[in-house]
Amino acid sequence: MEVGDALERARRLADLNAVVTLNDKAEVEARAAERRGLRPVPIAVKDIIYTKGLRTTMGSRLFKDYVPTYDASVVARLKRAGLIIIGKTNTHEFASGATTTSSVFGPTRNPLDKERIAGGSSGGSAAAVAAGIVDVAIGTDTAGSVRIPASLCGVIGFRPSSGSTPKRGVFPLSPTFDEVGILASSIDAVEEVFKVIAGRKGRRAEARRQLRLGVPEGLIMAERDVERAFYDIVTRLNASSVKMPLTEGRGREAFTVIRLSEASAVHLPFKDVWGEYFPDVRRLIERGLTYRAVDYVGALEVMRRAREEFMKVMRDLEALLLPSTAVPAPRIDEVLGREDGPIRDLLTGNSWLAPLVGAPAISLPLMRVGGLPVGLQVIGKPGQDLELIDVARALLNAV
Repeated sequence: MEVGDALERARRLADLNAVVTLNDKAEVEARAAERRGLRPVPIAVKDIIYTKGLRTTMGSRLFKDYVPTYDASVVARLKRAGLIIIGKTNTHEFASGATTTSSVFGPTRNPLDKERIAGGSSGGSAAAVAAGIVDVAIGTDTAGSVRIPASLCGVIGFRPSSGSTPKRGVFPLSPTFDEVGILASSIDAVEEVFKVIAGRKGRRAEARRQLRLGVPEGLIMAERDVERAFYDIVTRLNASSVKMPLTEGRGREAFTVIRLSEASAVHLPFKDVWGEYFPDVRRLIERGLTYRAVDYVGALEVMRRAREEFMKVMRDLEALLLPSTAVPAPRIDEVLGREDGPIRDLLTGNSWLAPLVGAPAISLPLMRVGGLPVGLQVIGKPGQDLELIDVARALLNAV
């Protein structure tokens, strides 16, 4: 894909609200990359990741005119490798939502049905890939913000292992769980861009013929049609049921305490202007203030024990399988004003396990429900990101 073509498509598909700020220097930067002997590849970057000289709003009224003076570390790595940022993609305000409807730019629309949400908070990045504006885009994933929109838009969404990518220049949400991730139309693009942003090297492994896969039955959230589609794949893959009693009983609450407490701490310096935040974002930040220090410390201990339990389960497995979301993409009019209501649980109900245990996870567009995509989520072992990508490649070939 040429940089000029990506810019033209972004302009033509502006009604999706996927790319919200175009880089008018992108073609100049592409020619400069060619002079360095690099093949310029267009890429879009989520609007909470700093880009020098290019507006970065965090989807918020507070930063609607903010232009960073430096590149985030992941952006600097992309540029050095010849990837050309064609623009910034829409995000739920401060990445604190699963719908990408609470944004200073308005909702991002799903390219598969413009009356439906793209998911969030990396909804603009997912929509840009699904619409063919770019083949690959960068997002962030704290509680599913890459995997959720990937599921709803029918693209691949990869969250690396915790700590795999540098966070300098990425506006934080919950530092314990924040991770820079990738949305793409192909697994090869995921692998190549991951190697760039994580500073990894290595050849691709051979596709696996047999996989040992598990299904954490006690952690699955899915509406009936999604559950039926999920177990159809599980049966074909001969996946076995696994149990994680501690995580099933206490994991999600521990995740919530840590995620919301840390978000409140991040936003305390802005407390005087919380009235400018979107209501759902403000409510989540205020919820974090209701937890005590002892709650936070206790949640950290549950997280430690959940990670031990996860590693025991994974000793004989390559990956766990879950639906990426419990539902296909809801309609925008069903979500507006209710972003932190029941729809939030349906979208995030299967996405908290990977960050809690520090594991890499990838959403693959392998299910259809009512004519709409739903992702199959594949969770690997912490630190084995390239191995998980190999597993995902094998599943894409097998299912």
